[in-house]
Amino acid sequence: MKLVYRVTPKQRLIIVEHALKQMQAFAQHRSGDREAGGVLLGRHLLDSRDVVVDEVSTPQSSDRRSRYGFFRSSKHELLARQRWLEENSTSAYLGLWHTHPEPDPTPSGVDLRDWQKAVAGDTYEGDRLFFPIVGTDCIRIWTLSRRGTYRELKLENKNAKI
Repeated sequence: MKLVYRVTPKQRLIIVEHALKQMQAFAQHRSGDREAGGVLLGRHLLDSRDVVVDEVSTPQSSDRRSRYGFFRSSKHELLARQRWLEENSTSAYLGLWHTHPEPDPTPSGVDLRDWQKAVAGDTYEGDRLFFPIVGTDCIRIWTLSRRGTYRELKLENKNAKI
């Protein structure tokens, strides 16, 4: 199973099952669960404009996690760089993901500032980064471009079960 989101009329974001399961494993279903997160890793397909998330980094011991907060440590950047080297420069940094302890997640002001900082300061291919938030009932994804265009992506395969 994979999730497919429409980015533009000619571009899709595809999250493969492995990456989806990695994120869902940290959904905050119980009251003691802490927020979790990491980076999205994948590729820009050469024969189309589609972007594929193949895997994600998962919480590291150096992260700061609480019920309503997550601070991603620099270890995630090191993991992304290591994967890029191992994959002969074909594994790309695509964005940031994290969890929220709510059924239908929405970004906080802290999230929006974090995303703006990533788009302005991080090194990445393409003109945008992606920002999934994993809730207890669904995953919602936003994108922010270098030009400052911000919007939520719509799930293309609406019958997909997560």
